[in-house]
Amino acid sequence: MRLWLWLLLAAPLSATPQFHVPEALTPGAVNEVYAWDTGSLPALSIEVRRPEGGLVASTQFFADKPLTVEGTEVRWSAALVAPDALDAPGPVKVRVLSEKTVVWEGVSSISAVVFPSEDIPLDEAMSDLRTVPNARKDREAARIWGVYKTFHADFEPEKTFRLPVVEPVRFSARFGDQRRFLYTDGGTARDYHRGVDLAVPVGTRVMATATGRVALVADRELTGITVVLEHAPGVYSVYFHLSKALVETGQAVDSGSLIALSGATGLVTGPHLHFEFRVDGVSVDPMPLLAKGLLDTNTVSGVISRELKR
Repeated sequence: MRLWLWLLLAAPLSATPQFHVPEALTPGAVNEVYAWDTGSLPALSIEVRRPEGGLVASTQFFADKPLTVEGTEVRWSAALVAPDALDAPGPVKVRVLSEKTVVWEGVSSISAVVFPSEDIPLDEAMSDLRTVPNARKDREAARIWGVYKTFHADFEPEKTFRLPVVEPVRFSARFGDQRRFLYTDGGTARDYHRGVDLAVPVGTRVMATATGRVALVADRELTGITVVLEHAPGVYSVYFHLSKALVETGQAVDSGSLIALSGATGLVTGPHLHFEFRVDGVSVDPMPLLAKGLLDTNTVSGVISRELKR
């Protein structure tokens, strides 16, 4: 059954926006939620919660863009909802807020996704990197999370993405791979792979996946030489284990422009490029973004068109 969610409450807004939420939200992926009206849209935010109240995801709507659909002039906005890859399947409640007031409520669900698993033995040095308390790691984690959680609302839609190295290339790890790290002291720890690993030799040219801005260049203990690019509100591409960064923080980049050379720095078992995306700090699978892009206006127009004909 299709799920179309419409504004049901009067709410203290000057207009009555209409909403589209996917029938099911995919964990570890970007799920696009749309709002539209014939007038300008107010500032809105969205929360996704379990029936018992636990928070799954929250973010802001952004943009207030014009679009002509079936001869009608509308304004549209979007929110990018990214449940964590490990979120359990099941029903969720969706709430839209204006400031702190709930102006709409609906339901959706988290779909089920199954990822493969593997064991990864680590040598003593790598085991220590993951297990020994380290003030430098804490500082670096705080810094990169400060970048991931920064939300700049300015954004032009229809963003397309490309693989950051020249194809063909071998993938040595995929997004969501369940990993059990085997430490030299006999201990273990579980995690999942938050991007894709591209098996390329040291010195391979690394290109920007899309137009954007350099948000971070750093030499980090766990991820080695690291570059982070901002592409949309809360949307960042991430490049780990580089041998050399060729851009500076704040620099604008074009899609396909050279940003770095691949390497084997940080916590690695061999040369490769780790490539991932973060949306509001949550890791999402890069491959659907490479295949479909982000906020294609033809898709938005199609959703609105179907509703205008109802």
